Amino acid sequence: MHFPWQNPLPLDEYATTKVVVYFYSGQWIPIMFHKLVDAIALHRKAKQQGKEIFIFPPDVNPKNMQEF
Repeated sequence: MHFPWQNPLPLDEYATTKVVVYFYSGQWIPIMFHKLVDAIALHRKAKQQGKEIFIFPPDVNPKNMQEF
């Protein structure tokens, strides 16, 4: 499904918040820590190349989440 809007960049006070960028390939693979604003730009670039990455706060580990 395609939505006509894009996620806005975060407010200045949150732009430098650290996040973890993950890739999923049968298991969650943490790529690296980034500032939120940089992680959003990386997500958009990956999407343009047909790849999908996920962004989580540093205290959230998707490996610990229950599957539904």
